[in-house]
Amino acid sequence: MAEPLLKILSPEVKPDYECLIENELPFAEDVRQYLFPPIDKIVTVSGQVLAHHRNLPSKDLQSAMDAFVDKMDLSAFGTDESGEPAEYMAMDETFSPLYHRLEQAKRWRAVHPNDPVPPIPEVLTKYSKPPEELQNNAQAVLKHLIEAADVKKVPPKVKGRKRNREMDKPLSGLNVEDLFRKEKRTKIEAENAIPEFKQALALADSLDAVKDFVVQMAAIVEDRIRHSFGDSAYARAVEELGVMRQEMIDLEEPGPFNDMLTELKRKIMAEELGGNRKEMWWLVRKSKVGLIDKKASHVSSVTEEEAADFMRMK
Repeated sequence: MAEPLLKILSPEVKPDYECLIENELPFAEDVRQYLFPPIDKIVTVSGQVLAHHRNLPSKDLQSAMDAFVDKMDLSAFGTDESGEPAEYMAMDETFSPLYHRLEQAKRWRAVHPNDPVPPIPEVLTKYSKPPEELQNNAQAVLKHLIEAADVKKVPPKVKGRKRNREMDKPLSGLNVEDLFRKEKRTKIEAENAIPEFKQALALADSLDAVKDFVVQMAAIVEDRIRHSFGDSAYARAVEELGVMRQEMIDLEEPGPFNDMLTELKRKIMAEELGGNRKEMWWLVRKSKVGLIDKKASHVSSVTEEEAADFMRMK
């Protein structure tokens, strides 16, 4: 009743013996392929290639990092028996501190059951941190690297940028995401708009698909405003606008959201959404759900001044 195994026998022939070596082979379900975005460019959903981006290193940063790596080089920091430069951490002289410390503690306790365990030998901690001399020599280039990289403390709960990656395939071979694609389940329902919008974007494989989902969400928001009894539905509409804005920032595609918000403001100011709904726009301003400007997204064509002017009641 064990799981099936796939094996292959490979021959090994030696002068004094011959044998077959048993090797277990993986099934397709055992193989995982992980795709990572390129580190020298950013590719947006629309296929646009960005060579300059906040997540890409500048020439100054690349140069500073190269200098720091060279300064922290361990390949010739040590010395051999003749006093000549040699590798600092030779593989056969590097030990596992955890394994050897445990073995040392067990041997000591077996012979000295009541005495405290002695401190960790220096040979085990030697390679636990960079040599002090090496660190001192690299301080100047490290300072330049910190300045070039504009290193600063990261605020808590910072949401990471989205990245295209291949999803893991289940062991059953049934890929639910592929089924969604085949069935073209791209209709976003108003009752569960935010989760369905996020799920739809996760399946989007083109800019046209992203635009279509934004249009659907815009229709839902407009419908909420149009049929809102007073301001009862305004908060939910603003929440949906905020989610749309953040998702478009994460996807590096500010255009569809900016176009949608511009048209929404026009309709509100022209009283095309069930009468005077200008209080809705006041709530949008209060919640700061404005256009995606260059500060929020590097690829945006809207400046901070234009975004601020857009938010005014006019």
